[in-house]
Amino acid sequence: MVSKGFGYTALDSSLREIRVLTVLPGSFNEPLRVTLDTLSLGSKPIYNALSYVWGDASSANTPGNTINIDGHDFPVTTNLLSALRHLRSVLGAVDQITLWVDAVCINQADLDERAQQVSMMRDIYASAEQVIIWLGEEDNESDAAFDSIPVLAAQSHTNQDEGILDTARLYSRFLIGLAEQRPWLSRVWIIQELAMARNDPLVVCGHKSVPWSTFMKASEFVSRKMFTEIGMVKHNKPGSDGQSTPGENSTEKVGEEDIEITAKWKIDVLDDLYKSMRSKGGDSLRNLLFISRTSEATDPRDRVYALLGLLKADSPNPQSPDNLVEVDYRKPTAAVYTDAMAHIFAQGDGPYFLSCMFLPGISAAAPQIPDLPTTIPQPTLPSWVLDFSKQTFPKATQLRSTSFHPPAGITASGAGANCNNGKRLDDKRTLQVEGLFVDTIEDVIAFGSSLDSHINQLAQIESLAKTAKERPCMLEPAVRPYIEQFKNKEPLWRALVSNKRFNSGYDPAPISYEAMHQDILKSLAEGHDWKIETGHDQENEYIKCLKPNVGMKSFFTTTSGFVGTCVPDSRKGDVIAILFGSPVPFVLRPGPETIQLDNRERPTHFLIGASYVSGIMDGEMVDELYCEDIMDSTTFFIR
Repeated sequence: MVSKGFGYTALDSSLREIRVLTVLPGSFNEPLRVTLDTLSLGSKPIYNALSYVWGDASSANTPGNTINIDGHDFPVTTNLLSALRHLRSVLGAVDQITLWVDAVCINQADLDERAQQVSMMRDIYASAEQVIIWLGEEDNESDAAFDSIPVLAAQSHTNQDEGILDTARLYSRFLIGLAEQRPWLSRVWIIQELAMARNDPLVVCGHKSVPWSTFMKASEFVSRKMFTEIGMVKHNKPGSDGQSTPGENSTEKVGEEDIEITAKWKIDVLDDLYKSMRSKGGDSLRNLLFISRTSEATDPRDRVYALLGLLKADSPNPQSPDNLVEVDYRKPTAAVYTDAMAHIFAQGDGPYFLSCMFLPGISAAAPQIPDLPTTIPQPTLPSWVLDFSKQTFPKATQLRSTSFHPPAGITASGAGANCNNGKRLDDKRTLQVEGLFVDTIEDVIAFGSSLDSHINQLAQIESLAKTAKERPCMLEPAVRPYIEQFKNKEPLWRALVSNKRFNSGYDPAPISYEAMHQDILKSLAEGHDWKIETGHDQENEYIKCLKPNVGMKSFFTTTSGFVGTCVPDSRKGDVIAILFGSPVPFVLRPGPETIQLDNRERPTHFLIGASYVSGIMDGEMVDELYCEDIMDSTTFFIR
């Protein structure tokens, strides 16, 4: 608790006022004495902005974890106390240093001030003389790593000196530990704090410091060397240009040779955004949420609010009221996340974005807001609204939708791949979106919970697929000849691996996978169980492609004979639909309620998850049926 004698003076938002913390000189172990002053950004004040992690909030109650503000004790966490002590030692042993520190400079108890100051964060960090990044206290590895940074940053990529390579390996261990052991990299606010720095930020770890540009030059040298050693690079042919989904398996041209690094540390992604802010002035909320999907925030609403300052000013749909996402800490998490998704749909990115993320399922609970009693009921998330705090595999409730994507450049939406599709209705929870009804699910078979059990059920799945494809089409007569053609054009083995080569989002599954699939079926037909010793050399690429199915996907058939893979939550009676703009069809479940729209009762659906439907993943239904006026689109209302 803040001492009773301390009190904040209200800020004048019309003057764009902020508070700054001035740390007075002192030795490392002396108590921290600071002053708190109010300044207007319009007066172009000189201050630095701290980028750090608040850390364990309960540590603010530890005796001695205080700073003295104008004679009054103010509790802070262990990490902030350590940061201020080290910065005073590194930068302010003789002279005072002036900092903007969010936890102290914002009255966190005043929700209106908090929202107003958070809305100014872009300007606060952009106006700072320097952004200071606090990684945490030193250890033996960090000191050695920081000492090596200037040496590595000065190296040519062609340097093969063994001593330099040993140093690079040491630094690579620090970079790996940076993501795993130092929480700064996991905090969502750092994305804006780093990206908005107008001058080269300073990276501080313990008593060591180095400019961000030097830090990244060393990282670039090391990543090139280390990823080359483990084969995560590819040599481009002259004139080639690797393409990828932003932030996902992205490639990076580095150095004198035409080599692409096919993996990135998160620190590299942050640096890309830092540079992009200078060239483009911002990014879309879709890309920012994708880039930050592994980031954390104490308040789950900040998973959205921390990114708003990085949005591009231009908008493809400026008339939409959903384009404006405002900071309001009185809103529950579900409303904030729904606002963010409505914005993404207003920008024309909605269906594609859904196809790249972990979906929540039906009636998913929204993340709890800190300090709010758990007895207070929170609204659930609509099924089309993502839980942005659960976009990593250990936290998600189902497989990420990209697992169902066909190879890059192929899309079930066909000519409708880039359409602006979907809007939130006035009830703030219903999504109206256009698409094609594909069919109704008839059977769902969960894939085995182990690789052996999954492979041993392939004969049963093959038989079910054959039986399903023999069913007559139950759709309207005009489309039946086309459906018969579509459902028989792609072999099952391709559908089971989403027609993708192992470890590639670009290359279709090679024909050599068919032979392995047939070998498995032959073995099972002869009465032999197929046993896999995982990790053995004989385990080929096709088997490796089947691994992600284990316990995470199901096989389905439809009433008219389509087959494919879907999320395990799917069941008989669910429908398959192509939502224009998405590369994958989705599984929808008819809802119990209807909505009144244009004097008509309209059915509603829930969004269950993504799917791969054999025979229509290259846009066949959209291009040959919808675009040729043989089949009408359907308006879906998803809750």
